Parts: sequence; structure tokens; C-alpha cells
Amino acid sequence: MALVAGMMWIAAGNPVLAGDADYKGFYISLDAAITQPNSLDHHYANHVVFSTTPETMELLVLDDDSDFTGKLTFGYGFGEMGKLQISWWGFDNEDSLDNTLVGGVYPTIFGYGMSDGLYPYNSTYGVKFSTSAKVQADTLDIDYIRSFEPGKKVTIGLLAGLRIASWEEDQSFEADEDSVYYPGTDYTQGKHFESDAIGMKLGTNLEWGFTEHFALVGSAVWSFMQADTEGESFSTSGTPSDPPDDVFSAEDNNIRAEIRDYDLRAQWEYDKFEWWVGYQVSTWEGMVTDPLTQNEGGHFAIGPASNRGRDNIAFNSLHAGVTFKFGGGK
Repeated sequence: MALVAGMMWIAAGNPVLAGDADYKGFYISLDAAITQPNSLDHHYANHVVFSTTPETMELLVLDDDSDFTGKLTFGYGFGEMGKLQISWWGFDNEDSLDNTLVGGVYPTIFGYGMSDGLYPYNSTYGVKFSTSAKVQADTLDIDYIRSFEPGKKVTIGLLAGLRIASWEEDQSFEADEDSVYYPGTDYTQGKHFESDAIGMKLGTNLEWGFTEHFALVGSAVWSFMQADTEGESFSTSGTPSDPPDDVFSAEDNNIRAEIRDYDLRAQWEYDKFEWWVGYQVSTWEGMVTDPLTQNEGGHFAIGPASNRGRDNIAFNSLHAGVTFKFGGGK
């Protein structure tokens, strides 16, 4: 509400670029970004060194790298009656790590099961292991946007719509059989969970023109949804072909899901083209919580330090895009 009030104050105090509030016709937009996921907290193991005094333990967390993302929008403007559009955004990234550490490497992806915990340990040559994490997220939106121009170079837009969002996450750990305490034994853990959500969107944007062809554009959009989530994790000690020793599953329906999108961009417009560069933040809450984190155990290296917990994440993006308007006019 404070943001909306601030936009209204700016508009009232600066009656200055008439936007496309009266545009009639089709348009298509393509936006490309370098996106960094934050707070995924892919904690995969605890490293214990027994040869030091005092003995030390550290959390091992996979570094999640940035990746390219894209957004495609198609819509139609009704002039003063607003515009209707449909858009899709997607993120798909996988990170992996191969390493060797002297001491004990206690995987925490599954945790402590009925058949005890996993203890790959080698104080001479070290434990050779690999780990990976994969995240897929996407949104599908249907939006109605109504814009008005309180000043000569100011356009304010109000948005209402429907959002469908999905989230999938995989994580794995495997210790090499040649470097664990018991030769000939593989230690493997893995998990997969997914969430699907649907709900309403509300938002606003302000286009503040400086010249005939250049403007600053800021927007804030809130999505309030409910989601269903389910997942499964497993733990195996033996050969790669052996069945899991333990399997843990979880399912939770009608959980809270919320996405908040904030964007600030510099935008240029000429004839039927618009292009921009900007910075965008999207925070996801509720539906990204791992339903399998309850499986903590009684061993000192797998219990209280097994997982830091997570109820929200964020995507930070440097992005650029272009809009082409066709088949209409003002």
C-alpha cells in the first residue's frame, strides 16, 4: 500500500511520457536474463576431521550458480479498456561437484534412517564423492492490465490476474567405493520433491518518462496461491544395483504459496518497438519448502546439523528484452 501511495504521489507531483494506455492491437515480448538463485541451501553433507584437537565439523553446501532464463509474453491491447496478456517464465539449472576430503563425510540429504546412518570415512586417502542439485521452476500467467495517464509523461498501470506456478527439486550424493571405509561399498542418498500452485495476482507499475523515447519503469506484483507438494528420499549402502535400505516419503496439500516480483528498468520506445534493461527480484515462499527435511537422526554428524531449513528462496536477475506491437495503433 505504501508503494502504491508513493506512485500516486509521484504521478501527482510530476505531470510529465504518455505511455501505451490507449494502444489497440497485438503485441509480443521476449525477455532474457542472467538469473542467480539465492538461499537454496543445498546442504549435502557434514565433514568431520577426527585427527585435530579439538575435532572439527563443517557443513558442506553446494554453490548454486546463475543461469540464463527467459520470459515470453503475448497480448492484445483494447485501448482505454486495458490489455489482456498471457506469459510464461522458466528456470532450469543443475549444479554438481566432485571432491575428496580426508576424514568422514556424512551425507545429510536423506539423514538418519531405520538402518542407521551412512559413514563413508577414510583418514589416509580421503573420501571421494560427488553431489548434484537440480532446480526447475516456471510460471504461467494470465493478466488484465488497466492503465491511465494522470500526467503528460506518467502512466500508472493496475494488474489483476491468475498465476500457475510449479517447482521441482532434485539432490543426490554418492561416495566412491574405492575410498570409503569398507571397500566395495557405495554410499548413495537422493531426494526429489515437487510443488504445484495456483492463485491470484495483484500488482501495479509506474512509467515515468524523461524524454519522448526514454522512461524509467518500476513494478511490484504479488501472487497469493495455495499449493500441493510431495516428495521422496532414499538411502543406499552396497553396490549401485542394490535396492535402497531406507525410503522416506512425504505429501502435504493446501499449503501456502506466495511469489513477490519487483522490477526496475530503463526503457526506450520508438514506433512499434520497446526495449529495456533492468534488475528484477522474485521471492518464492511456502511451496519451495522441502517436505523431507524432518528426517533427522541421532548421530552427532547427521542430527542437529543435518539441515538448516528453508521456507523461501529468491531469483535475482539482470535482464533485457524487447516488445513488438503489430496490427494496431492508437
